[in-house]
Amino acid sequence: MSKGNNVVVNLERREEKGKEKSRKMRREGWIPAVLYSRDSRDGKAELVKVREKELKRILQIPGITHHMLDLSLEGETRKGIIRDLQKNPIKEEIWHVDFYEVQTGQRITLSLPVRIKGEARGVEAGGTLELVTQELEVECPSGAIPDEGIEVDVSELEIGDVVRVGDLKVPQDVTIMEDPDEVIAVVIPPRVVEEEVEVEEEVEAGVEEETEEEAKEEVGESQTTEKGKTEEEK
Repeated sequence: MSKGNNVVVNLERREEKGKEKSRKMRREGWIPAVLYSRDSRDGKAELVKVREKELKRILQIPGITHHMLDLSLEGETRKGIIRDLQKNPIKEEIWHVDFYEVQTGQRITLSLPVRIKGEARGVEAGGTLELVTQELEVECPSGAIPDEGIEVDVSELEIGDVVRVGDLKVPQDVTIMEDPDEVIAVVIPPRVVEEEVEVEEEVEAGVEEETEEEAKEEVGESQTTEKGKTEEEK
């Protein structure tokens, strides 16, 4: 699976295609895959497959979906990345995987995770940091993919502060393809105080209503007693 610091993925060609054939492959321990390569034409790709156990081991490596891989196919090793994973949303089973071959120095487009750095001042003051955008689409050379994704330093953020795409600092050869105004993270104000005030107001209102009802009942009882005394005196 690994050779030195490189992660090797062993692929085999396949002729089978279609839903029934794919199900059969998965029952036999294989995951259907395709390899988009430099020889691909008109969007066509090479039909390949990978052992399920091997793929699951590889996917346990942190950040592997945006790391360069050594794709081994029929004795030839190519550089590539995992471009897409299709999973069963209920059982988390892998249904299909797309590999994308890249050449050294080639600029590629891929999605990178957003990594939070530091603790916002606003959080220490009672606010909550909300990560609005989990991933960003970037373009960069194949050999310069940021290992840790896109880092966002939030340590200076106060309550109400917002970080947008345009605020991010990335390496010179990395281009973020998203709208500069897109919100990445925001520190929202505490809500607990407002909820407590509402609860207190509701409790006070309830107590006042109960007090009024009790007062009415006492007045009624008093009037009844006075009326009874008057009738006895007569």
